Amino acid sequence: MTTDDDRPHFLRRAITRRSVLGTAAGASVLAAAYAAFGRDVLDGGSNDTSGGDSVAPTEALALEREAVRVAHLLRRTGFGVTREEYDRYVARGLDATIDEIVNFGAIDDSEAEVQAARVAPEEGNVGSAALWWVVRMAHTKRPLQEKMTLFWHGLLTSQVSVVRDPIAMADQNEFLRKNVFARFPDILKGITRDRAMMVYLDMSGSRRTAPNENYPRELMELFSLGEGNFTEQDVREAARAFTGWSVPRQRNDSGRPTLLEPVFTQRAFDDGSKTVLGETGPFDADDVLDIITKQPQSARYIVGRLFKFFVYPDPTDADLQPFVDSYLSSGMNIGATVEAMLRSDVFYSAKAYRAVVKSPLEYAIGAVKALGLQTGVATVLAARGGGRDNAPLNQMGQVPMEPPNVAGWRGGAAWLNSSTMFARLNFLNSLGTPAAQPRQAAPAAPMPKFATAGEAFDHYATFLLDANLPDAARQAVLDYAGGPDARLTADTQRDLVYLLLAMPQYHLS
Repeated sequence: MTTDDDRPHFLRRAITRRSVLGTAAGASVLAAAYAAFGRDVLDGGSNDTSGGDSVAPTEALALEREAVRVAHLLRRTGFGVTREEYDRYVARGLDATIDEIVNFGAIDDSEAEVQAARVAPEEGNVGSAALWWVVRMAHTKRPLQEKMTLFWHGLLTSQVSVVRDPIAMADQNEFLRKNVFARFPDILKGITRDRAMMVYLDMSGSRRTAPNENYPRELMELFSLGEGNFTEQDVREAARAFTGWSVPRQRNDSGRPTLLEPVFTQRAFDDGSKTVLGETGPFDADDVLDIITKQPQSARYIVGRLFKFFVYPDPTDADLQPFVDSYLSSGMNIGATVEAMLRSDVFYSAKAYRAVVKSPLEYAIGAVKALGLQTGVATVLAARGGGRDNAPLNQMGQVPMEPPNVAGWRGGAAWLNSSTMFARLNFLNSLGTPAAQPRQAAPAAPMPKFATAGEAFDHYATFLLDANLPDAARQAVLDYAGGPDARLTADTQRDLVYLLLAMPQYHLS
């Protein structure tokens, strides 16, 4: 029996009575599920993102079924699926699904573009670029392209609150989207000339008489090499190679500054000899980027970041080596490296299964898609009456285009603590109560009809949770609905879905 003291901290807090998750029965189901799952990660007390007891070897054996392998692939390479999408991919099989996902250029994504254009970034509206991107994530038919755009945004960071130009941030986002699978040196060269990045890390205005060291330091430490693989002298010398650039500003009709395209002024550039990472010459920015990316540690660094994003945290050198080899043999091509990971045995290993915590964006958009609310995603994820600080994604800990600092989001177990878990459950509440909370939720979408609670459970648990829940959790949800043979009301069916979305296993990718 689960007592109040057994519950994770966030379940001891009051939750609105206006939804299933706030009822005594619903809260009891979740309390039991989280107690059985393991409290360390969910209470923020561990860096083990495997989910504790939830990923027992017997459960991980579910990966022997191809449908589960397909679902695992879809979780890692996108933002959730509808049941229709799940059925289509499972019918195609694993190899064909990988082919489609990695060759996304052949997929028509015009519908996502049309939907995003309805909330296009607006000059002076700092939050508009983030909302535009979220709508695109929810509607894309190219999930891996969008997931990789998020990967690059989390690595090559800029903050719209610093840049203060949502149009420039959207342009940076488009550059990342178009180049997600390009060569790593080319991606770095492109982002180096991006006007939002130039402003964010102070390359704009860096002159030969006063070179700014901010960009080259973050470039080496966070973007391409990692700590301990360069010296302060390397930073100082490299800074000279990034001089000469400026980003002009122009006032728009509302009086706010708009960033224009970067301008290079030869006389402000330091064309003298420089020594960077052991090489000497009259280097410019591209030369330095080539020097950096041909360092052995650069290959291991970027492959490690990709591996942690797609496979599992804390890889060993032996885990990374096959993909370092793929990266180097492909000419530092990111697409070839990611594809090698998605086709590898380690990607489908027991260690990888449910080993990555879903980010708030993955969790929220996945829930929206599960309920068929994509057309309302701008409504359900927009700021509520209290302003930006009360927007669901902010409360969950991830506002796109606004990472906490230049290092990006910590991710992993850091996504889950008492406050953010409470915010995730409250977000589910808001999806289900359009009448009670009209500013917080989109109109409820029609749901499939089922004769019994058991039929509904099997339908949703299959594509949301691989039909892989502990027997006790399955029984608790069905008991809440009145038993597997109980006839469903529309409200009870929706409650059942919310309980599945709130299950601890759903927070894992």
